[in-house]
Amino acid sequence: MKKICIYILAATLLYGFFRELSVVKVLLMIASLASIFAIDRIPVKYITGMKYPVILLSFAATACFFFYPRALTGYPVEIIVTFLAFYGLTFYMASMEEKKNDFFKEVTAISILFVTASFNLFVTGKPLFILPLAVATILMLFVLERSQIIPFIAGYALIAMIIAYRQGAHFIGTGLLGLNDINRYILLGASFIFLIAGFTGFMKKRTFTTILPFFGFLYIATDILMVLGLRLPTGLLYQPVILLAIVSPLVGVMLKPGGERL
Repeated sequence: MKKICIYILAATLLYGFFRELSVVKVLLMIASLASIFAIDRIPVKYITGMKYPVILLSFAATACFFFYPRALTGYPVEIIVTFLAFYGLTFYMASMEEKKNDFFKEVTAISILFVTASFNLFVTGKPLFILPLAVATILMLFVLERSQIIPFIAGYALIAMIIAYRQGAHFIGTGLLGLNDINRYILLGASFIFLIAGFTGFMKKRTFTTILPFFGFLYIATDILMVLGLRLPTGLLYQPVILLAIVSPLVGVMLKPGGERL
């Protein structure tokens, strides 16, 4: 019953993002739900085993940007780069409770991952994606009782926003066109229900399978709130395909038993 409710909620959230359905959008939704089912069937040890490959690929994308700045720009490569930027940081955050590294190692690792993700998002033309990611990271660090690291992330985010502003980025837009009140309530309601469900699982037991979806939906809810409330001119609401790439693994992991450990 729990899994059925999660599938229905996931379909509702995806519908809210796509708003006006077409054959292509319906096929994308079906593909996303199918990937959720597939991820649910993969053992946790194989998912956690992707941590270092994803992080290394994110670093590799950064290296490519330095030597071939135009190699990884444009569709669909930007989807892959954004996915790696998000999950490189997310995988590490999800394993912090298990590893229990000292402060210096944690602040160094998170700093490198956050700066790398920010750089990759800058090069792909999505600097404002950094803002909700930074807010979600700060909130997650507070919940994980890692408040000493928060000033570092806040500082990196502030520097990134100053650079974005100097490059002509607009922080306030006109809002999404064609978004009625029903779609707005669906997006806010579904994302925050997922967030509450993730937080509930996190409070029961802090494992990889509870921290990862909680942090992920914390980011998604923050992104939606900034786009709808603050009228941020870019975000997941403007990039539905990137949304599918990010949401599907989160829901797939959420379907797993909360007690599974690394």
